[in-house]
Amino acid sequence: MENSETEREQEATALRTWFSSQNRFGSWAAMERALKLTKDYLHSIKSGERRAVDPELRSKLFETTRLEAFRPIVRGVKSRKPQRKMQRKISQQSPRDRDGIEQLRDDPSERATRIKILLIKLADELEFFKQKPEPVRRIFRKEIPGEDIGYVTTLLRALYDEDQFQRWLLFSDYKLKSKEENKNVPAGKA
Repeated sequence: MENSETEREQEATALRTWFSSQNRFGSWAAMERALKLTKDYLHSIKSGERRAVDPELRSKLFETTRLEAFRPIVRGVKSRKPQRKMQRKISQQSPRDRDGIEQLRDDPSERATRIKILLIKLADELEFFKQKPEPVRRIFRKEIPGEDIGYVTTLLRALYDEDQFQRWLLFSDYKLKSKEENKNVPAGKA
């Protein structure tokens, strides 16, 4: 019970702090209308009376605020702590460790969940470059081969259409440059 109360307070504080620093919505009512939320529901969250547990609401709040407190809860995970633990575990592994895990686990649902977590993490990292000036984005372009970005985005798109995916398979023999570069990095530096 105490944990739930703390989480309610954290969500409320985060939302109020975010609202006072943003300039997209002129009022709480404008935010409610834009997100199609009821006044009572948003008020109860910002006052700490209840948590944003509804997945659709949580997703709307996260997409709007990008606040960690409203990050969508992965299906089957009741608390954000295990989700964060899994995110940390994935991010701390070397590419060789991740390859080993991929060989051990063949559950499509588990893999889809891991990709979802990685996409959330990727979106958060890309937000940094989105907010920074052009010289910072130049560093991004220097570090990450454009071909790798093209390969990953094309594969993701192809996965949503089986015919397109089968055609893509016929022509794809590209190896990620970033992955090849990482193989040459001494252990502990990757």
